[in-house]
Amino acid sequence: MIAHLVAVAREQILTITEDVFAAMIDGGGEVLVSERFEPVPDPVEPLSAWVDMTVAELGLGVRTIVRTERPAADELTRALLMMDASEPVGQEDLVDAFGELANVVGGNVKSLLAAPAVLSLPTVAQSAPELPEQQFLQDIALDWRGHVLVVSLWSLV
Repeated sequence: MIAHLVAVAREQILTITEDVFAAMIDGGGEVLVSERFEPVPDPVEPLSAWVDMTVAELGLGVRTIVRTERPAADELTRALLMMDASEPVGQEDLVDAFGELANVVGGNVKSLLAAPAVLSLPTVAQSAPELPEQQFLQDIALDWRGHVLVVSLWSLV
């Protein structure tokens, strides 16, 4: 049942991410995020942000997780908040900006679901809660300005 509800292809996640980064992060100019084909390195300073989409009438949900490392999240925060490149990033700004990125990506994924869903507020932490492997739906690794990000979708049943 969940596969029918969440028929979101990797290419759609890539397009969503390209559009979000071009509009929110990279100033509407050229697309600076691209699919990564090399292996994703183990993170040294991991950071995750996620939102949940709940289809109450079906008792189903989907989680969109954006994962990266702290230096990438700092750079994303500076870009989103139009901060100077040398300006230190505070924890509150980091949580707001990185959470908003997950919120916008997740909101765009929500628009692709086959049934109406409610989007949660974003959560930001060192890592997202572990989910059983059988709940994995889709992911895509991305390169952005020399940083690696991974966007993944998980079922919440």
